[in-house]
Amino acid sequence: MDKRDLALQKSCSIISMPMYTPLAPLESNGERIVIGRNGTFIEVRRPWARIVAKVGPALATTVPFGSIDETVEFTAEKLPRALLAEFIEWAKQDCTVEIGAVITWNATNGEYLLRRSKSNHATSGSLDYELPQLAEEEHIVVDCHSHSHHPAFFSSVDDRDDCHAVKFAFVVGKCNTPNPTTKTRLCVRGVFKPINWSI
Repeated sequence: MDKRDLALQKSCSIISMPMYTPLAPLESNGERIVIGRNGTFIEVRRPWARIVAKVGPALATTVPFGSIDETVEFTAEKLPRALLAEFIEWAKQDCTVEIGAVITWNATNGEYLLRRSKSNHATSGSLDYELPQLAEEEHIVVDCHSHSHHPAFFSSVDDRDDCHAVKFAFVVGKCNTPNPTTKTRLCVRGVFKPINWSI
């Protein structure tokens, strides 16, 4: 086999879900495809979490595989929702334009931090921004942005921006009102899972 194919297969292997044995988690950061009786799943491990998400339907034939459950297991402490509330306050203060920020997790000290993204161009309907520079031990857990006075939703531009990422995405809209609206989703390599976070 071509060495390039070997490298690609090593970077994302494919395994079947055992019928009688629990799935042994990935031992290091990376990802793999797991075929189960109930569908095709991707398992992703990052320093801050291990995620198993369904990405496709069950095979059309009978297979001797076990069933798989979707899961998000935080390696880090659970995300402090107060940081999301703080971003909402930022969005309300700058409600005439869209703004961006990230919540990072530090693998060395275990701390979460809300950091403002640099806006290159911002209007009430668009945002071009740069993510903050990260130290080696820092990892983006949540990518946040606002929609000014528009409702909270994920656009086709958001889909393109998020399609290769492993993170949570958080958007706040109606920032010019007393009660802004929010939407959250888990992004796993082009699969988007709605999340219901109370803040």
